[in-house]
Amino acid sequence: MKTEILNKILEENVLSQESKEKLSALQENISSREFSDLLDAQGNQYVEFVQEGGGVWGSALVGYLYGLEIFGVRFLKVAGTSAGAINTMLIAACKTKEEAKSEVIKDILFSWNFSDFMDGKTYVKTTIHAILNNNDFLKINAIIAAVIMAILVIIPFVVQPETTLNAKLFFLIPLIPLIIVFFCVKKFYNDFRKQNSGFNPGNAFLNTMQSVLDGFGINTVAQLNEKFIQKEHGLHLNYRYGNGQEYYTIALKSIEQIKAKNLEHIDQTRYRIFYESAVNNDYYKDNPFYQLRSEYIVITTDINAKIKVELPTMANLYWSEEELKHVSPAEFVRASMSVPFFFEPFQKRINKDDASVKYAWKFWMNTKPEDIYPAGLFIDGGSISNFPIDIFHASDVFYPRMPLFGVQLTSDSDLLSEKGKTSEEILKTPFSYAGNIISTLKGFNDKSFLTKHSFYRLYSIQTVNCGTSSWLNFFMKREEKEDLFNRGFQAALDFLNQFDWEKYKYERMMLSMKEKKILKEEDTPTVG
Repeated sequence: MKTEILNKILEENVLSQESKEKLSALQENISSREFSDLLDAQGNQYVEFVQEGGGVWGSALVGYLYGLEIFGVRFLKVAGTSAGAINTMLIAACKTKEEAKSEVIKDILFSWNFSDFMDGKTYVKTTIHAILNNNDFLKINAIIAAVIMAILVIIPFVVQPETTLNAKLFFLIPLIPLIIVFFCVKKFYNDFRKQNSGFNPGNAFLNTMQSVLDGFGINTVAQLNEKFIQKEHGLHLNYRYGNGQEYYTIALKSIEQIKAKNLEHIDQTRYRIFYESAVNNDYYKDNPFYQLRSEYIVITTDINAKIKVELPTMANLYWSEEELKHVSPAEFVRASMSVPFFFEPFQKRINKDDASVKYAWKFWMNTKPEDIYPAGLFIDGGSISNFPIDIFHASDVFYPRMPLFGVQLTSDSDLLSEKGKTSEEILKTPFSYAGNIISTLKGFNDKSFLTKHSFYRLYSIQTVNCGTSSWLNFFMKREEKEDLFNRGFQAALDFLNQFDWEKYKYERMMLSMKEKKILKEEDTPTVG
């Protein structure tokens, strides 16, 4: 990193003193590292990037993004859920792929007043604000209610009524708060039903997101796809060692080296078939960019079809090709951000007569035209996949050209829960028991994938600790956003400082060969 660039970064007001000191200490080592074999004319290095969802913790993701970008990391493929979906969409929509985008995204998120997105009933906003600003809010109010109820119950026994009628009326006094509570609950339930089981319609967020995308000149999904999605030579990238047969040659040599180092663990028959197919692969021989493409993916969940939905990949299940020429990609983000009960689920009526829709339902769901669902009903993608790193995993890898980077979000309380609990703690109450069941089911897809493919935990993923911040704190102040930004920034520096691209390529090929059963799994239990 050039001195003038470093000095300019160190002048950033948003960076804390700790962040500046860490950058100064690590920048020389990070600048000397390689992160990918795909480069553009400016020398930027390209990766795949997956961002975990985390409500209003998006500032931490932007800080992480900033940490990557100042060292020339750029993004060929991006994906995310919820907060990660916001960042994914903004990365895809703003500027060109060669340009850094984190400062623009930071300014956008810092300018947003998240509480404006709570566009439901006023009492909902007020109550949530009180709960978030006072951890004992519910406990205190429960105690107050219990005290009042106790007083009302005691009154008939303490006060001496003059008549029998008065005595009867005194004993009815405790029923008054119960009647009030009944009507309050009834009103709340009726409001909830009218609002499609969501405290907030989510229109304010959708309109804000659409306005931002419009500002980038992205008015429709079709426009964004045309801008961001490119293929092979249309990407205008270079392979680090040459754009001829260098990639093909290096790949074969690397495969041979893996065999030499793991000879006793190799299934010779499977290896011979694999190696011969690699040698005869003419697609890669003169084209190091074969099957390479840029893409963005936003994850949501359709609770009608009961599936994880990748947008825009699976968009034709719900939007026709003609509709995609007119609707804003902000709808994809709104679908991904539909936190159950907090926001109304996002609804999309399906045109079952459209040819592109029919084809999509046949392709993805093997469904006949007459059986196509009438509508999609979307909730937060995190209900199934909050960290969709599996979507960029390819079991059939010729040889790695770029790495897959992933960033996850956690908190102090999450870190404590990861240490495990005793069975007594889990079964303490029916609520704690139910809570642990829900936590297990939530994101089961991601956890299963990462358990099976431990490689990504070791070489691809960094976790940002968001401290005591709440992912649902829509009343977050700028100071808290800046703190999250710095936490993400420092986590990115730590990750880049220890990243070893050559080691990544070697271990990634080991994983691929294990999946093909070339490496005997019983002999290599840690490869995965």
